[in-house]
Amino acid sequence: MEKSTYFTSDNTKIRGTLTLPDGINKPPVCLFVGGSFPQTRNGNLDNSKKDWFPVTLPERNLFKDEAKLFQELGYATFRYDKRGCGESEGTFDTVDLFVLVDDAREAIKWLKNLSDIDHSKIGILGQSEGAVIALMLAAENLDLDFYIWQGGVYNNLETILKWQRDNFWKLEQDAIENFKNTFPLMYWVYVKTDELCEKIKQGETYFQLGDETWSKDFYLPVWKQHFDYPPSKFISQINCPVLLLHGELDHNTSPQEALLAAEALKQAGNTQVTTHIFPGLDHSFRRLGTPDEDFVTAMKRPLDGEVTKAIRQWIKSDLELRSYDL
Repeated sequence: MEKSTYFTSDNTKIRGTLTLPDGINKPPVCLFVGGSFPQTRNGNLDNSKKDWFPVTLPERNLFKDEAKLFQELGYATFRYDKRGCGESEGTFDTVDLFVLVDDAREAIKWLKNLSDIDHSKIGILGQSEGAVIALMLAAENLDLDFYIWQGGVYNNLETILKWQRDNFWKLEQDAIENFKNTFPLMYWVYVKTDELCEKIKQGETYFQLGDETWSKDFYLPVWKQHFDYPPSKFISQINCPVLLLHGELDHNTSPQEALLAAEALKQAGNTQVTTHIFPGLDHSFRRLGTPDEDFVTAMKRPLDGEVTKAIRQWIKSDLELRSYDL
């Protein structure tokens, strides 16, 4: 069963979808936290934001598909439109990292008050920037039952942007042009990476990206917070079971980030860490036609079965066996 509902964060209604498995009384639940830029509950970029996405981008429906998987496994899920996106209230253009963290924290508090679920078994899954937000909450020791990282980062955002930029300009010219036409925001981030990073570190509020065909005054404080508060600062505090999922051909975040996170978790004494690096898969766990294919093109493909297999196996073995042992 699925139902549209909402929680409130700082007097703002954040709307989403609660999915419940059939025939299970008070199931465990997983909160889904979306990635960078305007995103909707199903794991799609919000195409209504034409100043961000002038060309309509494919709907990958990552969270919608994963909610079905969790439902099959007997788990409830809640996925939500980020504030100012989809049906949620608020303004996205000037949101900062800690407000996004507050929203996810309020979602957990809201879930703990629902009569439909098992309050002792609440986990969190984050995709990309959402993996960072979820990591920060898992480090707060909110009695989370588990944490799932999907295409997250360990280093700070400046390191990630420069890695993205360097790899982007190695692509074939056709791939670069296609990306410029379909996702001009990130194309211009890669054109202006060094200047952009300097403005961020200087504490500037806006930076204009683009040219006469497309431009946007980009809000910098949220990226400054990512610069100053990398996941590496928080990760040693996570003591719940962790599943790290990363595509080997991820052009947004290097799979090395997952390996660094896994090592840091183990060094801090977390013995419940499982890592999967999927050959041939990208940031959204789509199988690339060629290693240079851009992720916008790959969005049109389905969620790869190797990822659903890994999640299924981890939940049915590691999590449920651990609960049985307890």
